[in-house]
Amino acid sequence: MRLRTAAAALAAGTALTVPALAVTPAAATPAGPAACSTYSNYVSYGASCSGTGSYYAWAICQNNKYVSGPVRSGGVWSYAYCSNVGSTLRSGGYTLV
Repeated sequence: MRLRTAAAALAAGTALTVPALAVTPAAATPAGPAACSTYSNYVSYGASCSGTGSYYAWAICQNNKYVSGPVRSGGVWSYAYCSNVGSTLRSGGYTLV
């Protein structure tokens, strides 16, 4: 008889614990930029994004060096300059942070 009471108490305690874990809210995802525009010429790559998120432009230069622009937000342009490392632009892009 004691065994049944202990098993019932253990099962009741477990049943109360599981639902408490299930009601934990998920973390909110911050809002990102709504739209991004880009610009490039032979020595630089730039990006400007609207919205509330932050971003930066980056570039891979012909001499295989990676450069990045400053982190910006709110539609302010971020530029990555290959000219700062004595090269020209091979490719570029932007990263949302």
